[in-house]
Amino acid sequence: MRRYHDLSQLEQRLQYRFKNSSLLELALTHKSFKGQQKGNNERLEFLGDAVLQIIVSEYLYKQYPNMPEGKLAKLRAVLVSQPTLAEHARGLNLNKYLRVGKGEARSGAAERDSLLCDAYEAVIGAIYLDSDLDTVRPIVLSHLPKLDKEQLPIIDAKSTLQEHLQQTSQVLPTYHLAEEYGPDHAKKFVVEVLFRDEVLGRGEGSTKKEAAQNAAREALLKLEIQD
Repeated sequence: MRRYHDLSQLEQRLQYRFKNSSLLELALTHKSFKGQQKGNNERLEFLGDAVLQIIVSEYLYKQYPNMPEGKLAKLRAVLVSQPTLAEHARGLNLNKYLRVGKGEARSGAAERDSLLCDAYEAVIGAIYLDSDLDTVRPIVLSHLPKLDKEQLPIIDAKSTLQEHLQQTSQVLPTYHLAEEYGPDHAKKFVVEVLFRDEVLGRGEGSTKKEAAQNAAREALLKLEIQD
């Protein structure tokens, strides 16, 4: 990890300067790190997860006043999912600041979606503790992707595809891991979605879940399904 005085660059990316700098250090400390720092980011991660849930829920509630609860929940699940939050973390270069143990560092742990997601949640929790909800809200919202109405039906592509096929044929799609490649710390997965033994879509991702969503999204485009 970079020395602490370099964290000012991270604060610039966050557009927030910490009053209690130790909170940011703690947010970037994985439990495997054995240094002088006492504690790790797990408790901040727990808090940050709750902060993200309330901010994103409030945003969606106001942004889409006519959207039913079920679709709001699906959309929120995507916006606070591990792959999404890991991408936010990469955008902030948290992988360059995250402190992990020597073994984890050798295996490239700081590049894993799971650790990056946790670190992002911990940083959000740290900002909340250092300030308040009104201060952290615009920071979180600045990281959310801009979604238009045409994109919304396929945010949760797997559910949309399943609902359509269940209504039209009473037969559910199945998902098959077709391929995986790459080193352990940067593995890629290729998933196919099948319907009555026909491949409807094929998707790739850094997790099986992401690959399955991309496969379902391709199937929706192929079937020209509209919500």
